[in-house]
Amino acid sequence: MDQLFNNREIAVSIWVFIFLCWAFTKEEVRESVKQVLLAFCHRAILTIFALMAGYVYLMVDFLYSAGLWDFDQLKNTIMWFIFVASVELFKANTIHEEKGYFRESIKGHFMLLVVLEFVVAFHSFSLITELIIVPLSTLAVLLLAFSELKEEYKPVENLMSWVLSIFGVFMVGFSLYVISSKFCEFAQSKTFMDFSIPIILSILLLPFIFMISVYMLYERILVRVNIYTEDRLHRLYAKLKGIMHFKRDHKSLNDWLSFSCMSDFESRKTIDESIISFKTKKTEMV
Repeated sequence: MDQLFNNREIAVSIWVFIFLCWAFTKEEVRESVKQVLLAFCHRAILTIFALMAGYVYLMVDFLYSAGLWDFDQLKNTIMWFIFVASVELFKANTIHEEKGYFRESIKGHFMLLVVLEFVVAFHSFSLITELIIVPLSTLAVLLLAFSELKEEYKPVENLMSWVLSIFGVFMVGFSLYVISSKFCEFAQSKTFMDFSIPIILSILLLPFIFMISVYMLYERILVRVNIYTEDRLHRLYAKLKGIMHFKRDHKSLNDWLSFSCMSDFESRKTIDESIISFKTKKTEMV
C-alpha cells in the first residue's frame, strides 16, 4: 500500500469515503446522484468516453513501445484519465468559444504538474498529519470560494488568501528541502516519468479533444435540421450538403439554418435552392 499510494493520497481517500458515507444518508443527494448517473449512462456520452479510452490505450501502447511508459505509471495514468482527460472532454463543448484554448491548456497542465509532481507530491507527511492537513486545507479553499461571492465577506477572503498563501509557501519550501536532502532519490528515472507522462498524455490527447469539439459543434448546429423535416434521407442529405458547402465555416452553416424554414427541406432540390439562396443573399449584403 505504501508503495502504491502515499499518505496524502490515502488521507484524501479516507476523507472522501467519510464524506460520501455522510452525503448518501441524505435522500436528496441519493436522488441527485441517481439522475447524474442516468444522464452519464446516455449512449452518446458512453460512446465518446469509450472512444477516448480506446484513444488513450493507443497512446499508452505507443509510449510503451517507445520505452517512455511502464507499468509503474499505471496509477498515474488512471488518475490522469479520471481527473484530467475526463475534465477536458467535458470542456470540449466550449473550446471554440475560448481563444487560445490549446496553448493555455498545455501551459496550465505543465504548471500544475510541475507543482504537484516535482514539488508537493514528492513528499508526504505521516498519515495522522495528512488526515489533519487535508480537511483543514479543503475548508480554507471552500471558505475562500464562498467569501468571494459577497463584498461583505471581503475580510474573510483576505484572511483565507493569506492562510493559503502561507500554507502553499510552506509546502513548497518543505518539499524543496526534502528534495535537496534526498536528491539521489529524487533524481531518478521514475521521478522524471511521474512528471513527464501526464504532460505527454495531455499533449497527445489534444487532437482527440479537438476532433470531439468539432463533432459537438457541428452536431449542436445541425440538430436543427431535425426540426425542419422528419424524413431521414432529407435530414442526412441536408446535413451532408451543409457540411460540404460551408466546410469549416460553422458560423455560416449556423446562419443558413437560421435563414431556412420548413419548406426549404421538403426535397433535395429545395435544400440545394435554400443554400444557394442564402449564399446569394449573404453576398449581396457584403
